[in-house]
Amino acid sequence: MILDIDHFKTVNDTYGHDVGDVVLKEFSARMKRNIRGVDLACRFGGEEFVVLMPDTDVSNAELVAERVRQAVGEKTFEINGQRPMTVTVSVGVSFNESLADTSESLIKRADLALYRAKREGRNRVILDAA
Repeated sequence: MILDIDHFKTVNDTYGHDVGDVVLKEFSARMKRNIRGVDLACRFGGEEFVVLMPDTDVSNAELVAERVRQAVGEKTFEINGQRPMTVTVSVGVSFNESLADTSESLIKRADLALYRAKREGRNRVILDAA
């Protein structure tokens, strides 16, 4: 799955990059607490993260993605004594379903699902198998 913090540029532009760094750290902590022990979370760049979920079926992948999305959005982020900030995340999920799938094709499909989540209003999980 690929996760992208919604409106993160606004956080940096409004509050500064030091606040953006705090948001990234708290987001990472919430994400790590809500994925499984076998999953591997990595920062993909900027405010995007990738979670590799080995041997995971569609229903479990959706469950993990939704759990992360809810953990991010359900409780405000407390930032250095400032007013609490609401942060949400959009998620795109793809699945390795054929021998022809490559890491590049999986990332591309997850990225397309992520952009669909953004277009459809953000703060949601979109699954895209092919």
